[in-house]
Amino acid sequence: MDYLPNNIEDGYEYAVTIVRKNVTYEKDRRDQKGETYSHSSYFKSAQCRIDYNTVAGISENYDLIEKLIDKGI
Repeated sequence: MDYLPNNIEDGYEYAVTIVRKNVTYEKDRRDQKGETYSHSSYFKSAQCRIDYNTVAGISENYDLIEKLIDKGI
């Protein structure tokens, strides 16, 4: 992938869409349990990374580099 402005903007929009979806889901999940939501706690947690990687289709194992190359990332 070339680092052209359009590619960077597309990547940014892709990431922002995933993060917004995950935050909405996490807020709803906590509300249903009667718990409070905190941006700083969620973004510092390993769960945030796991949630993002799951939606983005990134697996954390030994073939991560190959998968990213195949996706053109």
